[in-house]
Amino acid sequence: MGWEEVDEGWGRLARDFAYLMEPSWWPEFEQVLRDTGVGEGTRYLDVCCGSGLAAQMAGRRGAVVHGLDASQRLIAIAAARSPDGDIRHGDMNDLPWDAGSFDVVTSFRGIWGANDQAVVEAARVLKPGGSLLMADSVAPEDDEITGWMNDIELRRDFSHVENRKISKITELLTERGFTVVENDYPRIYLRFNEWTARTKVSTEETEALRKEFLEAPAATREAFQVAPVHDDIAFSWPCWVFRAVKG
Repeated sequence: MGWEEVDEGWGRLARDFAYLMEPSWWPEFEQVLRDTGVGEGTRYLDVCCGSGLAAQMAGRRGAVVHGLDASQRLIAIAAARSPDGDIRHGDMNDLPWDAGSFDVVTSFRGIWGANDQAVVEAARVLKPGGSLLMADSVAPEDDEITGWMNDIELRRDFSHVENRKISKITELLTERGFTVVENDYPRIYLRFNEWTARTKVSTEETEALRKEFLEAPAATREAFQVAPVHDDIAFSWPCWVFRAVKG
């Protein structure tokens, strides 16, 4: 799937994402902006900015706001939220800004997958000593469990590419000249019914996925804290939040 096709999936859910899903991440955005020192005059870029809540929050702190996303319908909301910002429709693998343009680059559940070039681009547009802060679900180090997770994610969301292991992400960052200086390991707690409804999974596929969760090997159910709850399933994905500094 090319970046131009992202709007087919996320665009049709733009209002749900902006007003139902994204606000739940407000505490995470606030902590990230505080920890990276985003404030008056900070040149800030959010890659895969979605409907632009993090960018809007950065602007309220006095930052010079920039954002980019592949979904035109999400970008329309982001631009309305930050009318003085530089919010663009485009490809995270080919950022439309000059080298050394930013003090802080963030990406919340955006860059990871088979998107090494996006990390290269983030490094290019950051100033030396600038911070890259990213947050996303990650895969366990066990290959079999990782394979199960990525298969489930793809069946639920056609735009999914890959959840990576922390060891692989760290290797990539080091190769691109970054040093990880801060870490956090929260979990993303989910309910199956709402999780599948977000992407409008068909009834047939929803039931097939439900069976996959309930009949997964014991080690997989333990890794993702799978637990039946009445007519629903509680589970969680491991997440990695980190700040890396460009050398």
